[in-house]
Amino acid sequence: MIPSSLLVRSPNWLGDAVLSLPAVASLKAWLGSRPLGVAAPQKLSALWRLCPFVDRVIEIDRPKSLLRTVQHLRRSGFAAALLLPNSLRSALEARLAGIPAVWGKAGRPRAALLSRPLRGEPGDRFPRQAAAYLALAEELGASGSLTLPELRIPSARRPPPEPFLAFCPGAEFGPAKRWPEEFYIELARRLIAATGFPVRLYGAAGDREVCGRIASAVPGAESLAGQTSLEEFIASLACARLVVCNDSGAMHLAALLRVPGVALFGSTDPLRTGPLGSSIRVLSRPVACGPCFRRRCPLDLACLRRIEPEEVFGACWEQLRLSTALSS
Repeated sequence: MIPSSLLVRSPNWLGDAVLSLPAVASLKAWLGSRPLGVAAPQKLSALWRLCPFVDRVIEIDRPKSLLRTVQHLRRSGFAAALLLPNSLRSALEARLAGIPAVWGKAGRPRAALLSRPLRGEPGDRFPRQAAAYLALAEELGASGSLTLPELRIPSARRPPPEPFLAFCPGAEFGPAKRWPEEFYIELARRLIAATGFPVRLYGAAGDREVCGRIASAVPGAESLAGQTSLEEFIASLACARLVVCNDSGAMHLAALLRVPGVALFGSTDPLRTGPLGSSIRVLSRPVACGPCFRRRCPLDLACLRRIEPEEVFGACWEQLRLSTALSS
């Protein structure tokens, strides 16, 4: 039975939120004119507000008090909730808020709080994380695909169209996902010399130091780390000729925006959390200890150090040809 309104609890990571977009878009198609809301951390709310299939966005972590969050969700008045995070807290919030039907992936101990535990099996579809989100929606009755939806980016937010290359050397998850800083420096120098395009470095406030060091070492590079809101970052990324990044939220946003890019994978698995679509080329190196999914490497970061700047430059050059074809 289709609920009269549905609240989707967003994942907490930017990359996971992007991977969930096909599932949420399919839920809106299933609901039709019935309202679909998304409850999301404040840091992700800008992404959801750019989605034309989302009717309402509820910021849930200001304040972070469980009681205040429950009160906020209760006032929203939704008839049902689908929880994309697997956490006990997300189920507790929805249940204490009095939402009549609470659905989510089965698992202990939160299964007792769910009106309908779901399996969320991705099957043979990849990336598996996006497929698992879509499987949850399909179990409820929605039908869809892993095609990324379009965002509505206000034209006033778009930066000037001068060509530039976007580098995103950070990864909020931890340093085990970050290609070495000196490799980014070498790659930036080569790409600027080959294309004449400037390099703009983007990241969160925690990436200011690494982006600043790279920019200082590369004439023609500029760091904007910590200087853009998420909405401004999305608008800027949409105008880049090429994006070079780690397995991060930036990679998934570039894929969402259909911007050609090269992504370097370290401790994580592209089959599990790789980008949707076809605009991003993934480079990775199999190692005996990986994928380990660690935040910090206890060894020598071989999975990323074996991806040499020369190889990445070649991949970037091929992707720049794709970028030129798309912009012509």
